[in-house]
Amino acid sequence: MQNHPAANGDIVSQTEHRVSTRRADTRHETREQPIERIRAINNAVGKPDPRDGIPALGFTEYWYPLIAVGRVPRRKPVLVKLLGHELCVFRGKQGIAALENHCTHRGAALSQGRCFYEGTVSCPYHGWTYNEHGTCVAVLSEGPTSAVPGHASVKSYPVCELKDIVFVWMGEGEPSDPTVDLMPELFDPNALVMNDVTIWPANWRPALENFNDNHVSYAHRNSLALLMIPWIKISYRGARPVTTGGSVRLDTYDDGSTAARPYREWIEGVDGYWPKHEWRRHWAPLFRTRGLKWLRQLGTASGTFAESAGEVADDPEWGTGPHLPGMIRLSRGDNMYTRWCVPIDEHETRQFYITAFWPERATTRAFTKKIRWPITFRFINHRNFGLQDAVFLANTRYDRIERFSQFDVETVAWRRFCILTARYGRHDRIPKEELIAAFGGAAAAAEGESANGD
Repeated sequence: MQNHPAANGDIVSQTEHRVSTRRADTRHETREQPIERIRAINNAVGKPDPRDGIPALGFTEYWYPLIAVGRVPRRKPVLVKLLGHELCVFRGKQGIAALENHCTHRGAALSQGRCFYEGTVSCPYHGWTYNEHGTCVAVLSEGPTSAVPGHASVKSYPVCELKDIVFVWMGEGEPSDPTVDLMPELFDPNALVMNDVTIWPANWRPALENFNDNHVSYAHRNSLALLMIPWIKISYRGARPVTTGGSVRLDTYDDGSTAARPYREWIEGVDGYWPKHEWRRHWAPLFRTRGLKWLRQLGTASGTFAESAGEVADDPEWGTGPHLPGMIRLSRGDNMYTRWCVPIDEHETRQFYITAFWPERATTRAFTKKIRWPITFRFINHRNFGLQDAVFLANTRYDRIERFSQFDVETVAWRRFCILTARYGRHDRIPKEELIAAFGGAAAAAEGESANGD
């Protein structure tokens, strides 16, 4: 498969950090039953656990972010592990290439070899040399008379480059159209897209489910991001999950009840108030001032931004919420944030952060790239805030009976969607009647239209 040309627009790539411890033209929406009717899907001892139906190594028939283009050297290949596979990544003649990591000769790791000649990688053991298509073109240890070239090969993975990010197709079937499976901002020439990577010592399933519930104000209460704002209260009683294309989201993330609640609330079971103090209320206004508000994760930074962020946020498929094969999407006013949970193996997940901005002024663009991105996003959000999740998820069990609360509605819907997707290989292969049966509600699709808009 030919590499897809990169979309225009500014790009910034970042290094990987490890913690130790276009859209479909038509879509169909289905609405879940009210939250009061949702029951825990795995609360019966002795019955099969539905979570076992979600592949521990992720869904294969999708595109995944592989590596930032700038992270691939000229003369050395790079080892990248994902979905339980090892890939040898190097610079081919047509762009970045990804091959099966082990040489077909004696199984040596190609990623430990060298790129002696343009567009090729040579095995460190006997010098079997492969081009970007995986074909052996030379055996350096045997010289020009070798009979091997043209008769041996390793698997080559389809790739495409967008906004300085290399995406790889991990499936066995024909690759899908990237404009359908990947977020629209990657194809927007006006979007400023940055990326970053951290590693969480947890399986991708609990790593992704760490999103739209009410853990943030509690688990991250002492993060820099939350110390800059008053205490967050979240409530969405009665919210209904909605599926559109490859996404599951709630029809509301605010039931309107939080504004009337006091800052500190009495909790009878512990005979005390929570939060225990009001200190942050005194310094939080400082970070709403013109000079410091850019430090906050939410809201609009100084400068002028286009309306594109709002357009993407309002997209029924690509707005806030989880999206297959493992993305978390979040609209943050002037930017669109994606945390993509890429399975490395059953015990580690690569968090590939992709954030898009639409600055209209050159000064705002420069400020975002040089100051706001490294401080507000890479440090405050991805590391100080995000790695707090990584610490407790490292010891979280995904094989125990759970008791859900009313704020786990999106998690339940996401799991149901994943189980169906695993059954059919991709979300757009799920029969409409099965999607409706799983989620309930009336089907509003036009006659002849499938549940996912096909």
